[in-house]
Amino acid sequence: YDGAEHDALHELSFTMHAGERLALVGMNGAGKTTLVKLLCGLYLPTSGEIRINGVPLADFKRAELYRLFSPVFQDIKTAFFSLYETVTGQLGGKADEARAEDCLRRAGLGNKLDSLPEGIHTKLDKQVNKGGIELSGGEAQKLMMARALYKDAPMLVLDEPTAALDPIAENEIYLQYQEMTQGKTSLFISHRLASTQFCDRILFLAGGQI
Repeated sequence: YDGAEHDALHELSFTMHAGERLALVGMNGAGKTTLVKLLCGLYLPTSGEIRINGVPLADFKRAELYRLFSPVFQDIKTAFFSLYETVTGQLGGKADEARAEDCLRRAGLGNKLDSLPEGIHTKLDKQVNKGGIELSGGEAQKLMMARALYKDAPMLVLDEPTAALDPIAENEIYLQYQEMTQGKTSLFISHRLASTQFCDRILFLAGGQI
């Protein structure tokens, strides 16, 4: 990063296999989120190369690259669209509503949906929308997980998706995680080793290295 004395990541090399659930564990500041943003093409590496099926990331068109990843980041910002519009990324009725609702329920928002008079068409941000709702931190994170599931990209990237959840809700998400990632290559980032027991392999990141 500009102004930093040391690289956030250095001499780092690993391979992810198709269909693998890989956990990336490390303390805060270890470089986990930096690695994720490099992988998704949001940052460019200052040296070295990232490849997908042997093809350098730099050779992909940006739109093609973004279609490969369904990320859920730590920092979440919701806008004033409906739950349906937020999950599908579509305005109006052009998307698959039944699939969007299924993704919301799989992400753990079924009870919330059932409590809303307008269901999936409920708008967010009650300051902007009459009858709008405000989601808790945990609910917003589940909403982003539903959006990632709806996108159905081949690779799911979850950057501490349970950080805002209480222990009971966190455990529920872990129980659902195996089903959520079925048939996907998935990278799960956490600072808690105990939360990665469902993964096939665990990488420990410290000081910018594995």
